[in-house]
Amino acid sequence: MSNNLSTLYKIALVFSAKIGKGVGGLFLTWALAKKYGAYGSGLFFIPYTFAFLCALISQLGLGNACMKFAPVLKSEDPENLSFLWTITLLVVGCFSAILLITVFFVPEFFSTLVFKNPDNTRYILYASPIIFFWSLTYLIIFFRQSLGDVSGITIVENTVIPWGMLIIACSTFVVDMSVVYYVLSISLLFGLTFIYAFMSTRHKYSLSFSFKLNSSLTLKDIIAYCLPLLAIAFAQNSLVWINTLILGGVGSIADSAVFVSAMRVAMSISILLYTFNSVYVPHISAAYARNDFDSINKLYSDITCSLSLFSFVILALSLLYSNFIMDAFGVDYDGGTGCLLYLILGNVFSCYIGPVGYVLLMAGRSKIEAFNTLTALGVNAVLCVFLYKFMGVSGAGAAFFAAFVVVNMLRYFQCKRILGLRWLNSLQAKIMIIQLFFVVAYLLVRPFDFNREAIAASFLILYSLVNIKNIKILINKMKVSYSI
Repeated sequence: MSNNLSTLYKIALVFSAKIGKGVGGLFLTWALAKKYGAYGSGLFFIPYTFAFLCALISQLGLGNACMKFAPVLKSEDPENLSFLWTITLLVVGCFSAILLITVFFVPEFFSTLVFKNPDNTRYILYASPIIFFWSLTYLIIFFRQSLGDVSGITIVENTVIPWGMLIIACSTFVVDMSVVYYVLSISLLFGLTFIYAFMSTRHKYSLSFSFKLNSSLTLKDIIAYCLPLLAIAFAQNSLVWINTLILGGVGSIADSAVFVSAMRVAMSISILLYTFNSVYVPHISAAYARNDFDSINKLYSDITCSLSLFSFVILALSLLYSNFIMDAFGVDYDGGTGCLLYLILGNVFSCYIGPVGYVLLMAGRSKIEAFNTLTALGVNAVLCVFLYKFMGVSGAGAAFFAAFVVVNMLRYFQCKRILGLRWLNSLQAKIMIIQLFFVVAYLLVRPFDFNREAIAASFLILYSLVNIKNIKILINKMKVSYSI
């Protein structure tokens, strides 16, 4: 995608793709729930999550390193991109291959970590190729994103994979397929996706395998920056999905499936955050490279105001329909409403604080961000094990919410101290006052037996009307084109 396109156009494209991914993920979860039930769905999601997190470890933080260094290397010499392409693929490919081979040789060890039943080893084996394919594919997505090209996210991460998984799931209603062969089919899908991502990226940017670096940056600089990112890349994603594995190990496979279903719904709110991160983060990186702190503050302000305005809509609708949403998955999922509410609140809190984690990374504070994410991961894991005993699967959701509050508050106050970021400005204050008014109004009408659809329609209409001016201001800010 051209870097000269307006920010608004990029946001619209990435958001549409993220919506497609979210819808595809929800339908996938629903289809598996209807076909295999909560227990069968858990047999898929647990090994899939295991392989997914292993793939993130295999990246060794090089994906985030591309986000920081690719614009700098390209500005010094376009041929440096081939060097970065070669080195990152080679390192990640070798490490992920070693990890994959290890899983193949001792699958029983890894199976006992996430399953109570040792007979589920083959699920781990059939999911393990995802470790190699996704680690490289996700690295390529980061590489393209670092250059302001969001097509990798749009096509690969948000279209091909989620909708491919959904199509395969739907095909099981026509051609009977056991869970273990569905896992194998998904591994093959990731393999085909990697081939497409590799070939298309190499062709579009005329990349070649090269070890020639013409830059003031050294390989040592890149490696030193990457080391903390190994912890960050794993901890950030584990913070979202590690409870799936914990519930499989200390709880039940069915509870893991309930948690995944609730998280899929809750992640619909974070689509906004991921969208703005995908588009704005390269600009924040470029601004920091110029020591332009005013631009960083301006970009951060634009992001947080937009996220606060729009995430409130998704929050309100999700809370109104939370019971209906979980009931749609089946009777096995009735107990997931409390978990869903906690997960929604955690994702909304992240949207309100904004991309403070990425700002720290782009400012070169990777060690601080590693501390933040590992702290939050520890809080989440300990609370999940503890609260599950008293609250069931809702305890896993409560642990997630507490961890997200901890990590985002740490990030924000560090950004405020280091870069002088300010969360509350006049526009943000106006948005918050309007939202507070709607919260109070809802609490007043809640005791009365109003139709839920009428409340939702009235909210959407009134919220849009009172925010017309704010929406226009934010859209005008998004129409600006940035170059990297």
